[in-house]
Amino acid sequence: MRTGTSRILGAGALTVATLVVSSGTAFAGPLLDTATIRSPLMAGCDGKPDNTPLPIDPRTLVVPGVNVPGAAVQFNAFWVDLHDPPAPYVSTLAPEPTTCGEFRASVARGRKNIQERAYFQSFSTAKNYYEVYKQWGYLFRPADFDEQVIKRYGMAKAPYNNPYPYPWENPNLTNGGSGQLPLGLVQAKDDKGRWTGLISSSCSGCHDSRLGTTAEMPFVWGRSNDANDAGLLQADFFQANKLLNVLLLAPIPWSVGRGSTDAIGIVDLLPALFDMDSLAMVPSLLEYFPTHAGGMSRAPNWWYRAFKTRQFWDGALTSDNVRSEMAFGIANLLRSAPERRALTAEFEDNDNFFVSMSPPVYPGEIDVPLAEWGAVLFHERDLWEDGANADIPLPEGNGSCASCHGVYSPQYAADPAYLPDPRLKGIAGVITPIEIIDTDPARFELMADERKRRAWNTSFLAYNDMSPDHPGFFDDPVTSALRRVPRRAYDVGEGPVFAPEGPNEWIEPFGYMAPPLYGAWGNAPFFHNGSVPDLWGVLDPSARPAVWKRQYTASNILGTNAGYDASFASYDFDLLGWKHTEVQCEDKPSNSTFLPCSEDMATIDVLFANIANAVAQYNSLAYQSPPPITQKQIRSRMVFNSHLYGMGNYGHEFTQSLTDDERWALLEYMKTL
Repeated sequence: MRTGTSRILGAGALTVATLVVSSGTAFAGPLLDTATIRSPLMAGCDGKPDNTPLPIDPRTLVVPGVNVPGAAVQFNAFWVDLHDPPAPYVSTLAPEPTTCGEFRASVARGRKNIQERAYFQSFSTAKNYYEVYKQWGYLFRPADFDEQVIKRYGMAKAPYNNPYPYPWENPNLTNGGSGQLPLGLVQAKDDKGRWTGLISSSCSGCHDSRLGTTAEMPFVWGRSNDANDAGLLQADFFQANKLLNVLLLAPIPWSVGRGSTDAIGIVDLLPALFDMDSLAMVPSLLEYFPTHAGGMSRAPNWWYRAFKTRQFWDGALTSDNVRSEMAFGIANLLRSAPERRALTAEFEDNDNFFVSMSPPVYPGEIDVPLAEWGAVLFHERDLWEDGANADIPLPEGNGSCASCHGVYSPQYAADPAYLPDPRLKGIAGVITPIEIIDTDPARFELMADERKRRAWNTSFLAYNDMSPDHPGFFDDPVTSALRRVPRRAYDVGEGPVFAPEGPNEWIEPFGYMAPPLYGAWGNAPFFHNGSVPDLWGVLDPSARPAVWKRQYTASNILGTNAGYDASFASYDFDLLGWKHTEVQCEDKPSNSTFLPCSEDMATIDVLFANIANAVAQYNSLAYQSPPPITQKQIRSRMVFNSHLYGMGNYGHEFTQSLTDDERWALLEYMKTL
C-alpha cells in the first residue's frame, strides 16, 4: 500500500527532482517498481497462453563481456549455462522449458516434489513422532501437541495436506493418516508410492517459514526459516528412538542456535562417504580434506533463485546447477548410486519452482516521496565520497548500494550508465571481495583449500559426465576404491587429471555474494549468519547488538516449549526487523541461560567447546554445540550470541558514512521491493 504523505527528514533530504539520474539524462520509467510478480519468467508468462515462448532468463545475460566500462554495476559473478555448456562439454540434461506451458508444468512438478518427497534420511517412525511429547516431560499427550511442535522446533503450519498416521492407523488405508505434520517434515513413501509411516525432514524445514499469522498474511513460499532448531529436533527424536541415541555424538551439523545450520558441512563431508564420480556409497578418506568449520549460515530465500547468477553465500557455483542442492538427497544412505544420480531430473523441476517464486508485498503504507529519495540514494549515493571509508577498499562501480546488490528502479535499469540491458533489473551478480565486505569469514573460507575444489570439480556434482572423456559410472566398490587413488593424486597436486573436470566449477572463494533485495523488508535477521536483527543495523554498524533475543510465544504448563513469535506484533516495521532485547553476555556456565563472551566457551559444555574450537581448525564438521538435551541448553540456543564461532556481526561497515535521514529513506525504499 502506498500513500503520498511524505516523512522526508532534515535539510539534507534534497528533492527527488534535483537528484534523479546523475548522468544528466532522463530515462523512461518510474523510480519505484510497483510490480507484484517479481519472478521474471512468471511475470513474462502472466496471463499468457501455454504456447507463448518463455521469455529469456535475465541471469543468462551475466557472462564475461557483459560489463560496460565505467557503469555503476560491474558484474563479476558469471552465469555458466549447463544446458548449453561451453566446449568441449555436451549437456546430459533434458531440454529446458521453451514455452510458458512447459515452464508451468515443470513448476507444478517441482511444487509437488517439495511438498511430498522425502529426500532426507528418515529419522523417526510415526509412532515415535506421535509420542515425542514424552521427551518434553509430559505423561500424556497435550491437546495442543501440534502447536507445541511448531513452537519447540521453530516450524510453521503446513499450508497443504501433510499427513502422518496415528499409532492405530494404517497410512495406506487412511490417505496417509489423520495427523498433520508441520511445514518442514514429511512422511516418506516407498518406490511404489505407498506411505511408509517414516518421518523425514523436508527442504522446507530450512527454506520456508511464515512472517505474520495466517490472519495477517497468506503463506508465501520461499522465506527461509529463521526459527528452526535443527539440533533440538534431531536430539529429541534420536532419544525417542532409543537405538539412535548414539547419533547424538555423530558429526552431524547441529546448529548452535535457531535459524541457522552448518548444512554446507554436509557438502564438505560427502567425499568421505561417497565416490564423488558415481555417488556410490563407498566410504573412504582419500578425497576427504577437512580444514576448518564453516560455522552457521541461514538458508537463502528460495525467491532469490530467480535473481542470483551464482549459488551459495560465496557465489561458488553457477545457479544453473541443481546437483549441489541434492546434497541431503545424496546423503540418504538407503538410495542406490543410480537413484542418487537420477535426482538431477527432479531437482530441475524443483529449481523451476524456486525460480517461479516472488516475495510477499509489503503489507503497510509506504511514504512515496521518502521511498523515491531512497531509490535515488540507493542507486547514486557513493558511500566513499568526500574521503569517507578511507580504510575500506573502493569496490568496482559507483560505490552505491546498487553497485553490489544490483539495480531495482525501472528508471535506473533503463539507463546504460547503470545496466547494459534493462532486463537485468533486480539481478544480483556481484561477489563483494572479503576485504571490502569484511563479514565473518568462517563460511567464506570453507573451500579455500584447493584440494577440496579439485575433488569437487572432477565429480558428478561438477557435471563431469558432460565431458567427452567421461568413462561412464563405476558403482562397484572395488573399481571405486581403485579409482580413488589416482583421483586423490590429482587432488593433492601429485598427478594428472584422472576423472575429467566438469563445467560446474567451484571457484576459488574471494568474498560473499551480495544478495538480491526483493523482500528484504521482511527477511530479518540479516547477514549470512543471521547476526543482525534488523535492516537499520545493517545500515548503522554501531546499532548492532552483540547478544540479543527475539520476542517469544507463551510457554506451556510446564514452563517450556516457548517459541519465537512470528506475528506482526513482534516485527518492527520501522527498523524492518525483529523486535528484540539486547542481553549481556557473561562467562558463567552456572547462569540459568549461558551466554559466553568468547568462542572459547559455548552452550553449555565449556570443555566441549574448547576441544571443538581446536579441532575446528582442521575439520569442517568439528565445531558443533553439543546436541541440546537440557532446558538450559534450549533456552541458551534461543538467544543469538555473536561471540560464538562463525557468528560475528561485524562487516558491511561502509554504511557508516550514511546519515540517519538517508537511512530512513533507504528503509522506506526497501518496503517497495
